[in-house]
Amino acid sequence: MADRNALGMIGLLFGATTLFVMMMGAVVVADHLSGKLHLEDGLAVAQPLTER
Repeated sequence: MADRNALGMIGLLFGATTLFVMMMGAVVVADHLSGKLHLEDGLAVAQPLTER
């Protein structure tokens, strides 16, 4: 049987991670809607292998 303290720590870790991801998503959406963040600016995130 699993240790209750370990399961509580795992639950706390998953809860904190979920909260962090939701908050970052809200910040990205709010900045995009207010015009501070431009997601379609045309800059390439990664370079193709032929250009390196």
